[in-house]
Amino acid sequence: MKANIGHGRQSNHRTALLTCSAVASLSLVLSGCSGQSGPAADAGDSAGSGDHGTAAALQGDCGTVPTVEPNDPDDLLAEESPELKELFNGFPYRIDASAWADAGPLNDGEPATVGYLQLDSGSTYANAFAGQITASFKEAESEGLVDRLIVQNPGGTGGSVTAADQLRAYSQLVQDGADIIIAQPVSGDAFVQAVNDAGKKGIPTVTWTGFIPSEYAVDVAPNTFTTVAEPVSRGLEKIDGEGNVMIVQGMEGMSVNTVSVESAKRVIGLCPDVSIVGTPAGDFSEAAAKSAVSTFLATHPQEIDMAYQVASMGTGVFSAFDSAGRSPMPIVVDHIASAASLAWWKKLQPDGYEGIATGGNGKMGAEAVFDISTRIIEGEGPKFNHIVTSNLLITEDNLDDFAVPDATTTSSEEIQSHGELLPQEQTDLMFTHPGE
Repeated sequence: MKANIGHGRQSNHRTALLTCSAVASLSLVLSGCSGQSGPAADAGDSAGSGDHGTAAALQGDCGTVPTVEPNDPDDLLAEESPELKELFNGFPYRIDASAWADAGPLNDGEPATVGYLQLDSGSTYANAFAGQITASFKEAESEGLVDRLIVQNPGGTGGSVTAADQLRAYSQLVQDGADIIIAQPVSGDAFVQAVNDAGKKGIPTVTWTGFIPSEYAVDVAPNTFTTVAEPVSRGLEKIDGEGNVMIVQGMEGMSVNTVSVESAKRVIGLCPDVSIVGTPAGDFSEAAAKSAVSTFLATHPQEIDMAYQVASMGTGVFSAFDSAGRSPMPIVVDHIASAASLAWWKKLQPDGYEGIATGGNGKMGAEAVFDISTRIIEGEGPKFNHIVTSNLLITEDNLDDFAVPDATTTSSEEIQSHGELLPQEQTDLMFTHPGE
């Protein structure tokens, strides 16, 4: 028997993020997109203006993170604590009540069967994520919370996979008796009907940065606004709120890229003495980013004081400026750093370089999504359709905690695990019955 839930209203005007999931942490976008046949059209473009927060002019000081109303049309956060409201500062995607808020324990409290819909690009991130799902399952099994892990991996390692492929695999997980499903969807919109049907049978779906617009799905992801606004504002502070800034996009037209670039522009807009001089697109690839930035620099001789890259292209950005002979190196706001990009930072330290970056890796992502899944299994009840993870800022003070010892500027490893994506006290705020 699955969870007992009330079949409340379906939330209609909601939007999925995009093919290969979303952000920020954008980390999963990078782990998944390489195996896709191509990005799907952004469902949010036709979903209606109620799905995304409006880009109203921000009020605040240069170099700070402004307070922005989240996309909360039903005022679900109105009675929540200031700490929880801060987590959802500027949250751009619609916040809805979860169907699982008061559902109670899954499977009548008996050990649950976990279904895992894997997205396996073959990348270091994807391998670490899948490995930690297995490790977290074994730990939960030893505690008597779960008894079976069913894995579906359509496309295999590094293979092409479509939403249709994933939907067939998802349906198989339901047929095979999953009590809860962890998914890495390539298209959230495509999953709505299947997730709704599973939800009505008492089967929750938990996604990692892959928003499915259904009250039966719970997306675990960073706040796309603050995960950009915090490091960008720190970078602006480092250049004293004046100068020229470059934004290195990922893939133009993808929702996660659009939201990230828009967030950066809005924060930069608080600084009247800062100009955005270019927005080359690096396609979420180190090599493509180096090429795009190099091409831009060849025709734009002016000094650039700061470069914000949307996700996991830091090494390409550093390398492009270095190859162009630009000195000093601009402050690189390195969103989702790699071992190689942090090696660039450490290499430049003797010259006085101080950067800013964000952390996280596949192992930490899997730990976060499995933690939320076990909370749902135990009946703690997520309040909303989103669980917001912490932003892990990398600064001069904690650089060595994230940097990989002996890594070089061409290393392929992820950064080291440090900090917590889901501190317990923070996560408890997002559940109806935490710890019960």
